[in-house]
Amino acid sequence: MELLTTPRTISMVVLVSLVALAALTPGRSTAAGPKQAESRTGNALVGTWKMVKAKYGGKEAKILDDHTEFKHVTPTQFMLVVFDKDGKVFAAIGGPYTLKGDKYEETPEYGLSDVFTNVKGKPQSFTWKVEGNKWYHNGALSSGLTIEEVWERVENK
Repeated sequence: MELLTTPRTISMVVLVSLVALAALTPGRSTAAGPKQAESRTGNALVGTWKMVKAKYGGKEAKILDDHTEFKHVTPTQFMLVVFDKDGKVFAAIGGPYTLKGDKYEETPEYGLSDVFTNVKGKPQSFTWKVEGNKWYHNGALSSGLTIEEVWERVENK
């Protein structure tokens, strides 16, 4: 069982799972038609988002210079993935979320990294709004760390 816990094996399992999910999804990708996905679900967050700006604890984050963060949102689940310039995944977190008005709450149930270990099973509450192709995501983690994130919708061109 130890072989299944190496970072390379975990990365491969995540990749294979995402490929399998894509293969089982009928029709064209919702990323190609985010407005269609939104109209089917009534949820403006459904789609793929790339982090473009962040503040943690009130300080501007420079971390986006050396990695990329995507958040994939379905009608019932979210998946955050963080990878370096070579495509190597070094953090991933996912689980269910709920929306009530401008309140967004996610509960990480699976993932890898120290960040996941610290938030596993704990509801993370935020306020949200979408303006144009930007998602503004603000609140505090269960640890008390305040976050202000700006995500941009990813569209195929």
